Amino acid sequence: MDLVTTSDELRRQYEKLLLKRDRYRYLAKRQLYAYQCEFGQLIADSFRKKISCVEKKKAIAFCQARVNRGEPVDQNALRRYLADEMAEYNARLQEMIETNEAFRNAKAVPESELMKIKHIYRNLAKKLHPDIFPATGENDKLRELWNRVVDAYQRNNLQDISELEVLVAKALEDEGGSYDKIAIPNLEFKISKLESEIETIVSTDPYRYKDLLSDPTLVAEKKDELQREIEEYAAYEEELRSILDTLLMNGAIIQWEN
Repeated sequence: MDLVTTSDELRRQYEKLLLKRDRYRYLAKRQLYAYQCEFGQLIADSFRKKISCVEKKKAIAFCQARVNRGEPVDQNALRRYLADEMAEYNARLQEMIETNEAFRNAKAVPESELMKIKHIYRNLAKKLHPDIFPATGENDKLRELWNRVVDAYQRNNLQDISELEVLVAKALEDEGGSYDKIAIPNLEFKISKLESEIETIVSTDPYRYKDLLSDPTLVAEKKDELQREIEEYAAYEEELRSILDTLLMNGAIIQWEN
């Protein structure tokens, strides 16, 4: 393997930005976790009411079209129509429910463990990050280890990342080479791209959720807003139910699930 020395200053800047980018990605994920724990159930409840309103509006349109043509409402045809029309909405709701369940079941990690995880990750990234060491992407064993490191880091699993620290050291020793002087092409461009990526992360959600979550007043206001939204959808749902009941003639009955 040919070793080529790159600009030490640019390389250090690039490595620093890579670690910074990964840290902000990690923090953004933590903010998303906190946001879902705080508001996820209310958001799902609001969406559930919303799709109930959408379903009834579609049912009204279906029934009105047949009334206008002087045709009876075929309940089986209506149910098939609604099943097709609402499939995507219901899939999104189910995804919300499963996401909330996953966040509720997630284990809280002590701050001391988080610090250890971050420290180990930084050390391993300096040795194995594929954006710094192309050999990682070209070597199946090293690539697999790096993917496992990222996974353990994102899951906040101290045991796994500690074990991987040992495995990475052994793998690098087995390779019998030093990767610290492999050339990284287009460093200036990559540095600029990383700076732009970092700016995007810190200026958008979920990273920006921290501003909301750190203020108890804003959290309470957000919960009140979501609760009002649920109540408004519930009132609208009753209006739509009344309209639909008026349209359904000749004993046709539809059972709605709340």
